[in-house]
Amino acid sequence: METKEILYNFLKSNFEIGDDPEFTYGAHLFDMGFVDSLGATEIILFIEDHWNIEITQRDLILYPMNTIEEIAEVIERKLE
Repeated sequence: METKEILYNFLKSNFEIGDDPEFTYGAHLFDMGFVDSLGATEIILFIEDHWNIEITQRDLILYPMNTIEEIAEVIERKLE
């Protein structure tokens, strides 16, 4: 399973998204109300646990992580 798919499934399972057709890999998770600031923390903890990587404060400043696609790019960059 690819990174985007794992994130998508995690979000669908852990947040109240339901079958919203606007929930896509490119949807802005915060602007569209799918995730709030507490949810962002939960996503980071999931990433760090699942991929055994650290998302630093620097990562949060340097890289946009507003969509599943953007988050997946950061994960894949850290895994290189």
